[in-house]
Amino acid sequence: MREALEKAVHHWNMVAPVIDTPKCPEDYETLLSNLRDTIALVGNRPNSPLASLIKAMSQAAKEYEKTFLLDQQGSALHSLRYLVKLHSLRQSELREIGSQGVVSEIMNGKRSLTLRHVKELSRKFKVSPNTFIDN
Repeated sequence: MREALEKAVHHWNMVAPVIDTPKCPEDYETLLSNLRDTIALVGNRPNSPLASLIKAMSQAAKEYEKTFLLDQQGSALHSLRYLVKLHSLRQSELREIGSQGVVSEIMNGKRSLTLRHVKELSRKFKVSPNTFIDN
């Protein structure tokens, strides 16, 4: 155990920035990008040694969101924007919603999601339909 701890201490200056809670939006964006890359590396291997890194990075993102994005909770539009950003999607990749014009209006808050949109988006992102329904 001591040897593992010594290795961790020796490499900590390289590991800590990857799993620290972000302090600003730029750090948060970097964390999300690193998290996406790590998830892609792991693929469908839940026993990967990187699974614990994903868990630590996810926890750091969660802490940032809890501290800095609390005011955005409960908003269907914010949820959609967040998921689009998290998955690095372009508006053209949201065909479930409709035409580019409709997607643009929804993303800019000029148009509300319909029940059909909610159902399709919940399937696409594999989240509860409640994610896209304002309280």
